[in-house]
Amino acid sequence: MKKIIIPVAIISTISLFSCNNGEKKDDNKTVVEKAVTTIVKEEPKEVTVVNIDEAYLNDGNGQWAVDAKASSTYASVTGKNASWSPEQMTGKPNVEKYGDNGNAWASKEQDKGTEWVKLNFENEVNATEIRIKETYNPGAIKKIELIDTNNKSHTVYESNAEKKDASIQYLVASFEKTEYKTKTVKITIDSPTVSGWNEIDAVQLVGE
Repeated sequence: MKKIIIPVAIISTISLFSCNNGEKKDDNKTVVEKAVTTIVKEEPKEVTVVNIDEAYLNDGNGQWAVDAKASSTYASVTGKNASWSPEQMTGKPNVEKYGDNGNAWASKEQDKGTEWVKLNFENEVNATEIRIKETYNPGAIKKIELIDTNNKSHTVYESNAEKKDASIQYLVASFEKTEYKTKTVKITIDSPTVSGWNEIDAVQLVGE
C-alpha cells in the first residue's frame, strides 16, 4: 500500500497534576502532562484548548466506540469491566493520570510485535477525523484505517511509530470528508518501537 506522507503539528501541552498510579511492571511518572498531536493532509492546525477531553466530549459530530476487538489483550477475562480488555476502549475517556491503568486497553505482552485494535461506532458517517487517547507509552500507532459499508479498507493515516514524551496524548488524524460511509476504525500498533505496554483509553470518530 502506498505510504501517505502527512505533516505533524504539536498543538498544546497541558500540565495536569502529580500522581502515583499502580502498574503491571513499569515505574510510573510523577509529573503528568497532556499533549495533542494533530495530523493533517495540508497545513497543520493551530488550536489552543483548556481541556481537550471536555472539548471532544462536547463535539456534536463526534462519537465514541461502542464495540472493540484486539489482536491480543492483557485481560485475564473478557467484558467491559475487565481491566485492560478491548472493551475498555469503548465509551467516553476515563483515564486521567498518565501510566499503566486497567481502564485502558493493553496488549497481552509488551513489545512482542505488531498489534491491532478494531472499533465499531453506532452511526455511519462521512468521516473527517479520528481521535485516539493514548494514556501509556504513546507513539506506537503506525496506521489508521476506515472500513466502509462495503467492507473495503481505506488508510487515512500512516507513519513510522516513534516514542513520544511520557504523557497522556491524543493522536488526531484529520482528513478531507470521506465520500464513503463508515462506522469502523482499525488501528495498527508497532509495539516494539515504543517499549512497554502501549495503552489506549478511548477512540472518537468524527463525521456527519
